[in-house]
This record gives sequence, structure tokens and C-alpha cells, in this order.
Amino acid sequence: MNDQVLTIKQGNADAEGESSSPSSNNKRIAELESEVKSLRAGIAASPGVNPPPADELASTEPETAPPPASGLPPSGYSAPRPAPAEPASTWQQELDQEIDQAKASSEPGVKLYRSGLDAMKAGKYPLAVTIFTKLQHSFPKSALSEPAEYFAANALYETGKYDQAILQFNDLVMRYPKGRFASAALLREAEAFLKLNDRIDARLTLQKLVADHAGTPQATGANTMMKDLASD
Repeated sequence: MNDQVLTIKQGNADAEGESSSPSSNNKRIAELESEVKSLRAGIAASPGVNPPPADELASTEPETAPPPASGLPPSGYSAPRPAPAEPASTWQQELDQEIDQAKASSEPGVKLYRSGLDAMKAGKYPLAVTIFTKLQHSFPKSALSEPAEYFAANALYETGKYDQAILQFNDLVMRYPKGRFASAALLREAEAFLKLNDRIDARLTLQKLVADHAGTPQATGANTMMKDLASD
């Protein structure tokens, strides 16, 4: 527009030199100068905004939103089967009972036993395994050897060493088939098999638990787990 104003003014000068009236040109100049002022005011009110060239606007195609996801799994997908719900573990409650009883115990190796229980209570499972293993080796005939192996197996379970935990639970049941931790050990052994997705051995272990320790809380939990396995 500025260029147009200059061109018209130059035309006026030429017209004046030829003694002709430039009134129409002056009116056009006033209109153009007014438009220039309006455009400048609009640009000043919107700093940093530069409109794209007209040719770019003409060539820009509207954006197309991607189709919404259906949320359906791909064809052929099969969801993994969930493991049966595990009964609430009781070793934490048994641990508290053992800590109280160990305070008045005079059994050989009780000092080691108490330190192992304290490590379990603090969640220091690898340390607990080391202490309980040392107790079993140093005092194999102590009455504390049975609970030491039971808690060592639970410590292995809690650290995700399910293979080793199974061996410990199984050894405990073989050595103390009628012991006070036999039913709990079988239940935890079955749970460890499930962690390894070994449903066959888990079911066999649960069946042994129900057959050998009927009427115990662990047998009740085993029946529930077997129903879940049968429904898969």
C-alpha cells in the first residue's frame, strides 16, 4: 500500500506539472493511508503474530484426526490365565509367636535362632537364611531346627527363590511329617509351584496336604485353591 501511495503521489506531481486536477488521486491516497494505519494498529496489538502467506493458506489441507482406538485386543490374542488366589500367609503371625517363645527358651542354638527371627522381622531375608542354615548345621538335633528350616524356606520364598523354597519346604515335610509346620509348609510349597506356573505339581501338593492334614486351616485353603485350579 505504501508503494501505491508513493506511485499516486508521483502521479500527482506529474499531473500538477501538466496543470491537471489531482483531486481523485488525493482521495485515493487518503484512503490508502487510512488502510495502512489500520493494518499497523492491528499488527501492534498482536506482537509476534505473522500471518502466513496467502499461497500457503490455500495449499494447506485440514488435519484429519486419527480414528479412535477400538480398545479390542488383536485377533488370536488370549489373555493369560490368572493364578488361583493364595490364602493369606501365616508365617508373619507364627514369627511373632516364635519371637515371644524364644525369649524363654533354653534350647541349643537359641541365640542363633533369635537372631534369625529378628532378621526375618526386619525383612533381611538373605541374612535370615544364612543364620537359620548355620543353626541347622551346628545344632541338628535341637528342637529349633524344624522352625529354623521353615522360616528359612519362607525367607527364600519372599526373595523370589521359589525353586530353593520348594526344596526346603519339601525337606521339612519329609523330616517332620507330623510336625507343627508340616501343613503350612505344604501350602507354601504349592504356592511356590504356582509362582513357577507348575500347576500339576501344585495340585499334587495340595492333594497331599488335604489327605495328610485334613481339618487344618491350611487344608481349607488348599481345597479353595484346588477348586480354582479345576475351573481353569
